[in-house]
Amino acid sequence: MSFSQDVKGELARLEPKKKCCMLAEIAGFLRVSGSVKLLGGGNFGIVATTENAATARHFKVLIESYFRNKVSMEIGESQRPGSRNRRVRNRYYLNIGAEEKSMQILRETGMMLIREGDDYFSDGIYQPIVKSKCDKRAYMRGMFLSCGTMSDPKKSYHMEFVLDKEQSANDLKKLIGSFDDLSAGITKRGENYVVYLKRAAYISDMLGIMGAGEAMLDFEGIRVNKNMHGEVRRMMNCDSANVDRTVAAAEEQISWIRQIIEDEIGHPMSTDSDPETVMRERNEGLRFLEQPLRDVARIRLERPEASLSEIGEMLDPPVGKAAVSKRFAKIGKLAKEGVR
Repeated sequence: MSFSQDVKGELARLEPKKKCCMLAEIAGFLRVSGSVKLLGGGNFGIVATTENAATARHFKVLIESYFRNKVSMEIGESQRPGSRNRRVRNRYYLNIGAEEKSMQILRETGMMLIREGDDYFSDGIYQPIVKSKCDKRAYMRGMFLSCGTMSDPKKSYHMEFVLDKEQSANDLKKLIGSFDDLSAGITKRGENYVVYLKRAAYISDMLGIMGAGEAMLDFEGIRVNKNMHGEVRRMMNCDSANVDRTVAAAEEQISWIRQIIEDEIGHPMSTDSDPETVMRERNEGLRFLEQPLRDVARIRLERPEASLSEIGEMLDPPVGKAAVSKRFAKIGKLAKEGVR
């Protein structure tokens, strides 16, 4: 089961206690998943669909509890494009007829309104139903159960609501933005409008706002673990880069020193293993250097892996990294100019 399905499973187990929250959650679900069919005699029926069994059971119970009616549920094969080529999915249909208060439901959820004495179907969120914070939370919970999804946080951070009406998308964006330090974006994908959140902090807050506490804790655990591993990788990369720079700098400094020695003794430095010969050539080649330069040159030849700070600590008296760097800069200048 995907992380998104886990979130929906947790949300579907919640039981709103307040009547206003029950109605707001029902309205959020029906706004996207509900469709209206003409029954005749001026009456309309409601058909709400979902591919999530837990969601279907949840709203069947919720609608029946709030409106004190009966909701029939049917199961059919998913009509989603490409579904036949993948694992078989069922689609659940919640049917509400005129005798089961369909007209009352349409009016109370704000799906059907009256203007100048005539009924009309609205596209956006019915604002009187989301006045309080708890109602806003419930409405967004209903919408997520209807059209929400999110990626596996181990791979990426992304939560979205896919809606077919631009007004509903704009209203949902405003609804999300009504919570402190929370905002969402909108993009058009084909004929749909997608309200999305990509920042990890926003997604975590949204999970908490909708009531998915367990999922929020799991999300935060994955997020902390990813951040920790990311920090370790950055430190390792930084250490590796520092080592590479130190090695490259040491090789360049050694080449300067060898150039100075060979210019002074008049031939390439000895490549044999006789330490006396090596020491004699080194001393002869470096004898004209000032003592501070001679000291750092000697240590660099003996300790090619040492950092500037470590070389400074080996001097008597010890000096800082900046002072050692200046001395090598002078050695480099002498090697390039070929003068004493």
